Amino acid sequence: MIRKAEVALEAFTPDEVDRCAGKHLDLQIGPRRLAFTSETFILSFSLPNFHFHAVTAYDILRSRGVPLGKRDDEGRLRTRSA
Repeated sequence: MIRKAEVALEAFTPDEVDRCAGKHLDLQIGPRRLAFTSETFILSFSLPNFHFHAVTAYDILRSRGVPLGKRDDEGRLRTRSA
């Protein structure tokens, strides 16, 4: 599933991504319709939901004895060149 997502994302060109800026996006959740722009959807809906689910999975795995630590959660540090 992860590889399939990577392939789908790699298919987009930078210009295609840039053209999404400012687009309107409506999300229907039950009877509620949430109106976003592409930016507000990512920043106020997608990223918080992704973070919640990633942290929840991490916590469940830790509670079941999987040897995970902070560095497993952080991933690779992206430092600048000296």
